[in-house]
Amino acid sequence: YIGIFAYDKAVIPYLDSNVEFKNGIFVESINLDGPAKNTDLQKGDIITKIDGVEINKMCELRRYIYTKDPNDTVKLTVQRNRDNMEVEVKLGKK
Repeated sequence: YIGIFAYDKAVIPYLDSNVEFKNGIFVESINLDGPAKNTDLQKGDIITKIDGVEINKMCELRRYIYTKDPNDTVKLTVQRNRDNMEVEVKLGKK
């Protein structure tokens, strides 16, 4: 469990025509009781990779996380304002 709500790229034009990105998923919100709240991850970030694996759909992120155990740490590659950064998240138990 990572504790975010995110949208696939294909959904974004229906929600906000001002948001554009080539790949990844758009972070809409961070759960206040989830593991991501303890990181630098922010609303509006675009997650492009998890542990070096490219993701373009929320189901891909979920599928990857489900192969991990609570307390495992994953590394997210995040695009923010056209800059890339890495954010580590210690997964929680759902």
